[in-house]
Amino acid sequence: MLIDKIEMDFGIGLCVLTGETGAGKSMILESLELLSGRRVKTNIRSDNGQKTVITALVEISKYTLIKKVLDELDINVEDEIIIKRIIDSDGKSKALINDNLVSLTTLKAITSNLFEIHSQFSEQGLLDNSTHMSTLDDFGNYQSELKKLSETWLELRAAEKKYVEERSRFEEIKNKREEFEIYYNELKNFEPKKGEFEKLEQKKKILQNSRKINENLNEIINNFIREDPPGIEKLFAKNLLMLNQIRELLDQTTITEIEKLDSISFEASEICKTLENFLNQELDHSSLEKIDDRVSDYKKLSQKHSIEPDLLESKLIEIKNRLQLSEESNLNIEKLANKLKDIEKKYLDQSQIISNLRKKNAEIMDNRINAEFPELKLENAKFKTMISDCENTEFGKDKVTFYIKTNPKSKMGEIKSISSGGELCRIALAIKVTAEQESVSTMVFDEVDSGIGGAVSTAVGERLKS
Repeated sequence: MLIDKIEMDFGIGLCVLTGETGAGKSMILESLELLSGRRVKTNIRSDNGQKTVITALVEISKYTLIKKVLDELDINVEDEIIIKRIIDSDGKSKALINDNLVSLTTLKAITSNLFEIHSQFSEQGLLDNSTHMSTLDDFGNYQSELKKLSETWLELRAAEKKYVEERSRFEEIKNKREEFEIYYNELKNFEPKKGEFEKLEQKKKILQNSRKINENLNEIINNFIREDPPGIEKLFAKNLLMLNQIRELLDQTTITEIEKLDSISFEASEICKTLENFLNQELDHSSLEKIDDRVSDYKKLSQKHSIEPDLLESKLIEIKNRLQLSEESNLNIEKLANKLKDIEKKYLDQSQIISNLRKKNAEIMDNRINAEFPELKLENAKFKTMISDCENTEFGKDKVTFYIKTNPKSKMGEIKSISSGGELCRIALAIKVTAEQESVSTMVFDEVDSGIGGAVSTAVGERLKS
């Protein structure tokens, strides 16, 4: 590398780098291009195995868009940022903004608003066709219309997304509607109830063990109500009668306890009645087969829907809602389609207004640019803005491309086909002087004075200074 270390302060306004061939001007230009996200070339690598570091301190107080992008990346910024490109001796590199690693794509997006480099081999400026539309739009100065179009475009994309999602959901339900209807009718006829399966399982268990339950309950009930020998109820009644006969002879504490015994006797009788009712109702063997069938159906349906038996009622409600949603979705799709159609018309109307403005201003801009050429030693050059249709975008339906010919006998071609770096810079200068309403970016022109002198040099200098 020719330069080991250099520090430069470009300041505000016109800055001119001059020097003999080999003085290092191109390396300074390449450094700016690397800070703009260009790929690393072999000539920029260090020969002694050390890293190459390129750093720029850039003032961004007027760049609200850059601040917004960096804020979204969680990069703290004020009115200045430090852009750094570190290149290893093997050619690998990394980019940083305020010591935060960023991708080359992000670096390009940020610096495209900061630097605009015009040279024969630059990837920026006029050689980047994507800048042609913004150059024309800046000249036309119809930013308010472009803002409306951009807002409508976002509205259109949101409406399209909502329509596609609703349509997709509707198609899914529509394709499975017959299947859903079968499931719905099957579950509706079955009439599942939350908690029923557990109760049926318990009842089934009781009936399956009915013999043992029957024997034990009959014996227990008999122990309550038998006459001879006396059962629990008889003994309670006999003992309470005897106690009541001597009640007046007892103290208050004993009387209180006797009253408790009376309550216990009543509760014992109620327990006996409950056991009798359970024996009569629950042990109806004729219902075992029905219960068994219902439990089996619960298991089959829950297995079919891959859910627990207790969730079948919820599944029935879910399928019912999906079938209703299918009908509602069809109506909603129609509404969304009409809304989308209205927004599309609004977008097309606005994009047509923009297209008309571009065509009108393109002719004016072309004439002014062509009028600049003679003073820049480009008297044979002819500039033309071509506007063609393309896919709809946030910026309209137009594709804007700058064409030029530098020889009367040659055909119009895209600006990037121009071979001379000096010609390219002077053409770019003419365009920028004509088209830019107010530029906050730093514009770099390489070899802008190549092959010129005298009055032409003066004309170039005046335009650079402006």
